[in-house]
Parts: sequence; structure tokens; C-alpha cells
Amino acid sequence: MISRYTRKLRGCLLLVLSIAITACSSQNPEESPEAVTKRFYDLITASKVEGGTSPASEAYKLINSEASNLNVNQFLEIIKNYPPNFKVEIGKAEVKGNQALVAISYKLPSSFGGEYTVNQIVPLNIDPATRTWKIDFTGDTYGMQKDEAIAAHKTEAAPQQDIKR
Repeated sequence: MISRYTRKLRGCLLLVLSIAITACSSQNPEESPEAVTKRFYDLITASKVEGGTSPASEAYKLINSEASNLNVNQFLEIIKNYPPNFKVEIGKAEVKGNQALVAISYKLPSSFGGEYTVNQIVPLNIDPATRTWKIDFTGDTYGMQKDEAIAAHKTEAAPQQDIKR
């Protein structure tokens, strides 16, 4: 009798453990990096069309404000300079672990008449607290990390020793 209860207990424990492992391993955000990027730029476009700060403030919530080192007022000042009919086309994302690079393109007016297309890469990172994609608006986490850049600059700027003859 004891062995039957032990087997049932083991079975229940294995079931609970497998559910816990499955829940922990599905750490990818529900929304794709492309969808977050599209929503971000749709909100900016809406703020340009409607003229209010409400959609832009919602867009600010989609950036990694800590990495970008921007507060909401600085963010609003930056996007205020975007052209009135600003519209972004979203391309494919390249996901590597907790980082993603999303290709975007948009058109800007040319000083020579007409318009030209700008192609860029938008970096995103998974926010560990919310498990959602956050846009790195200033690109500080794209390529060389900030700490690595500071260290590289310090080694380049280190004074060279005078050679005495």
C-alpha cells in the first residue's frame, strides 16, 4: 500500500516539475520584435498626425529608457522633430538570445526635391523584469557595449611613456 502511494506521489511530483520546467523555459516574449517595433512607430506616427503627446508617451513606454538614458520629456523633444507624415516600413528581425535587430526603412524629403529612403537597424532587448521587448532608442546596446566603449577609449587615450635616451 505504501508503495502505491509513493508511486502516485512520485508521479504527481514529476508532473509538477515538468509543468514548472516548461513554464520557465518559455521565456520568449509573447509579442515579436517586429510587432513591438511596428507598434512603436505607429504610435509616433499617430502623435504626429493627432498632434498630442498621448501616443508618444505610450511609445516611450516601449523603449529601454534606462539604457537610452532618456526621460519622457527628452524623448518627446526628439520625436517632435520627425517629419509630419513620418511612416516606417518594418522589415525582418534577427534574434540572438535576448537581443534583436529589426530592419526599418522610411522616406525623408530631399533638399533637392522629392524624397529619399533611409534604411536602418533598430536594436531591441528583452526586459528581464517584464519579459517584453524594449527598443534601444539611442542604440547604446547595439554593437559595442557602453562599458566596453569607455574602457576602449581609456586605453586609447592613456598617455604614452616618454622614452629617455
